[in-house]
Amino acid sequence: MNNKPVIICVDDEPIILESLKIELKKTLGEEHLLETAEGGEDALELIEELLAEGCEIVAVISDYLMPNIKGDELLKQIHIISPKSIKIMLTGQADLEAVANTIKYAKLYRYISKPWQSEDLKLTVKEAINSYFREKQLAEQNAQLQKLNQELETLVEERTAQLRLSEEKFAKAFRSSPNPITITRLNDGRYLEINEAFCQTIGYSAAEILDRTALDLNLWQNIPARAELFKMLDETKIVLNYEFDFRTKIGELRTGLLSAEIIDIHGETCVISVIQDISDRKLAEEKLRAVAASLAAAQRIARVGNWECDFSANTTTWSEELSRIFGIDLTQPAPTLTEFSQYVHPDDRQKWQTTIDTAIASGQSYTLEYRILRPEPKIAADNSPSQISEAGFIRYIEARGEVVVNQEGEVTKLFTTLMDITPRKLAEIALAESEEKYRHLVETSQDIIWSCNAEGHITFVNQAVKQIYGYEPEEMLGCSFSDFLAPGEIDWKWELQQRLLTGKTVFQYENIVLGKDGRKIDVNTKAIARMDAEGNIIGTTGTASDITERKQAEIVLQKAKEEADRANRAKSEFLSNMSHELRTPLNAILGFSQLLARDPDLGADQQQYLGIITQSGEHLLVLINNILQMSKIEVGLVTLNNSTFDLHKMLKNTENMLKLQAEKKGLQLIFDCPPDLPQYIETDESKLRQVLINVVANAIKFTAEGGVNLRVKHEGLKTKNYGDIPPSESCCLLFEVEDTGSGISAEEMENLFKPFAQTESGKKAQEGTGLGLPISKQFVQLMGGKMTVTSTLGRGSIFRFDVKVSLPNAVEIQVAQTARRVVGLEPGQPEYRILAVDDRLESRLLLVRMLTSLGFAVQEAENGVQAVEMWSSWEPHLIWMDMRMPVMDGYEATKQIKAHLKGQATVIIALTASAFDEERSVILSAGCDDFVAKPFREQVILEKMAKYLGVRYVYDREASLSPDAAVSAEVSTATETADLAFTLNTSFLESMPAEWVDELYSAADAVDNEEIFRLLLSIPPINASFGSAIADLANNFRCDRIIDLIEEFRNC
Repeated sequence: MNNKPVIICVDDEPIILESLKIELKKTLGEEHLLETAEGGEDALELIEELLAEGCEIVAVISDYLMPNIKGDELLKQIHIISPKSIKIMLTGQADLEAVANTIKYAKLYRYISKPWQSEDLKLTVKEAINSYFREKQLAEQNAQLQKLNQELETLVEERTAQLRLSEEKFAKAFRSSPNPITITRLNDGRYLEINEAFCQTIGYSAAEILDRTALDLNLWQNIPARAELFKMLDETKIVLNYEFDFRTKIGELRTGLLSAEIIDIHGETCVISVIQDISDRKLAEEKLRAVAASLAAAQRIARVGNWECDFSANTTTWSEELSRIFGIDLTQPAPTLTEFSQYVHPDDRQKWQTTIDTAIASGQSYTLEYRILRPEPKIAADNSPSQISEAGFIRYIEARGEVVVNQEGEVTKLFTTLMDITPRKLAEIALAESEEKYRHLVETSQDIIWSCNAEGHITFVNQAVKQIYGYEPEEMLGCSFSDFLAPGEIDWKWELQQRLLTGKTVFQYENIVLGKDGRKIDVNTKAIARMDAEGNIIGTTGTASDITERKQAEIVLQKAKEEADRANRAKSEFLSNMSHELRTPLNAILGFSQLLARDPDLGADQQQYLGIITQSGEHLLVLINNILQMSKIEVGLVTLNNSTFDLHKMLKNTENMLKLQAEKKGLQLIFDCPPDLPQYIETDESKLRQVLINVVANAIKFTAEGGVNLRVKHEGLKTKNYGDIPPSESCCLLFEVEDTGSGISAEEMENLFKPFAQTESGKKAQEGTGLGLPISKQFVQLMGGKMTVTSTLGRGSIFRFDVKVSLPNAVEIQVAQTARRVVGLEPGQPEYRILAVDDRLESRLLLVRMLTSLGFAVQEAENGVQAVEMWSSWEPHLIWMDMRMPVMDGYEATKQIKAHLKGQATVIIALTASAFDEERSVILSAGCDDFVAKPFREQVILEKMAKYLGVRYVYDREASLSPDAAVSAEVSTATETADLAFTLNTSFLESMPAEWVDELYSAADAVDNEEIFRLLLSIPPINASFGSAIADLANNFRCDRIIDLIEEFRNC
């Protein structure tokens, strides 16, 4: 059994309980036992267990806002089973009425606002514990005194036989009592006997007190009160719990409860007095009265506004809400009581003044409705309209006031709450006008409109119930909607009541009911609470709709959605695989076809056959790219990858790319771009370029003579100076592609943008997939625009589309710098450890050779398992990670590495052969810091390492990348018509041994990419960009370009 006093803390949040327990532990130490409960029900069970074990429950500290049982109700129940325990409530948003009821019915000691202040909590708990033990001590003392009185009476009755025994008992009780006890003579008031407790209380020694009076010691603060006490003693012979103020030796004023009785001691009339020091309790009571007064005032103040008139200080205070109700500037001083009357409507002013005067004179509270005049109606508290009169804009007010009276009975303050009831008043007027209209709406509604009483029985239902349920309205009166539920359906009645009781005035639910004919009907029910004037729920009302058809449609729709989702997932997986796999066979087809075509021993027929194979292979590659792109669009995988780029440069490159195609057909190709066209824009450069190439190339293909004209202009550009462009400015670019071709008939227009559909002209051309225009239209829509076409048969067509773009500020524009060739690492840097992970030998060897030649420490791994092991043992600074590998792919390897704390500091850059930019988010979500697409260039690799590792390079002062090489980096590898051979220079081959050149020629002739990459590892670092360009050609199936370069070198 526990002998320590118990303090119980109750809160539904464990963190708050633990914080409260720690705070109290610091304050109370080990002298008290701290118990906790997570909720009201747990608290009640705990208290019953502790009381059953005989524990002493000193105090209960409870949160107010808890599920199931709120703090006020919990403390009321605790007070019933443990009335002596001190009750303290923690609250952040307690209802004022609930707090007042708790004070009244649970003897609430105090409430503490959340979040609490530590010192306030400590002081309150200490005072509460002291108060508990004082009350306990007082009860024990009173019981002891009563026992003493009984013993004295017994002693009087038996004093002849037991006088000596009773004197000994009395003396013992007198001396050992914890309460101050004195015996004085009645006639002169001199102290005859005192106990030690009395000496300790007033601070005098026994020698200083005996044979002196209370007046001699100046104990009584109020001398007339002493005279009153003796008068009462003279009349009644006994006085119990007389409250008085006394002064100690050091001058401290304290309050005590004095119980006195006239007794006879050896024939001398004396007075025995017992005193209880209640100074601490009085202080606590004073604080409690102040809190109770504030709570009472706050309870009576409406939430819309209040004002307080302090007559003693001659001040008036207005709340912000009240200022808004009256239309008064919040920054102006609050009107005085006299000035307040000027806001009252002239017809109500006398009534208002009389009510205020009466309240002040009588000290009584008041309730009054009156009108006020506002300067403007537009700033009403609830934005409701005002009533207009000749005197101004009228608002209706309900005021409730109460006066505060001091101990002398003087009125010191006037509290008033004011509620703007204008909407209610105006609604009452409108109600009568609309009642008939709404009655008609109820009767003609297709939905059931119903009302129930507090017990859930139907009191009204309209005619729609006959159409839905099949019952006459009269048949359902007195029933409950629960009576019509289908078997197994949830009865929401209890949930509805709980929601409404806890303030959830609107409740909606769905269930299945049985009609009169046994049909199952899906019904959607909406319910709201009906309240009486006091806010009590007197019933519910609402609507019920037949949603059977909708529910059936939802089931069908859900099944279709699930089926579509499965199909899309399967299609997405197919696209992911095909984007890597479909191009592989074309490597051999195109490469060997190009090489065979150079064989001079081939006959004319064989050359024709090879031409067909080559043409078919290139056609197949374009077809595969378009099909994959269209499939991505259909499953929603295409997203924008916006970047800032040079529009002028992109248009010029596109024009150069397509001009040869136009010239071969004898057509004129014109790109008409105005000088004020924005140079730098932000949008998806790749998709915009592809749209332009598709549309212009399509126009060239179907134009036999004349030409193709691309016109570009802009709309909405307000600023021409890039330095002045705000961050949010944007504009719209308008593109027109006009050709002089055969035109498109109206019948073919509807199929123009459908995938795999071709016009008659397209079919006659016997080339193309029918996907270029559908893809272009989708890309335009993705970039915020739309594509249209107008055409005249025999005269040509005009394709128009617009694209919304952002305009970067000059600070955001990064002009491409002249690329310098890296020849090594700057001295004074750490040895950077680089791990190359790729299942293809040529890719690994290229990275190893490129980086080691510059001074990096490089290791390699051929799958994810080896990569994780190498990372763990070697701890590289950066990992180049291929994402598609056997055994373990790059995604899983990255996740495993990044799962470790040290792995989070390791930079991982993905290497991907995917043609889809949208895979960037998937790669980054796996944990990669960045990604580089294959085939990569040396410049990109080195720039990434400088960015993430801070690597500093040594550059060749004279050598730099050729302008052609820089331009080639901007052209997508998907643009097969671009001529890559011109980016190379035969001078690079002069620095290589002749045997090496011969081996490279043989590897290209055999289309042996693995051998080509092995040979590239021998290239000196100074010519690394040459190796990157050769690698680009090999990766793009252009071994014939490598052969052309070497033959050109040999012929020099």
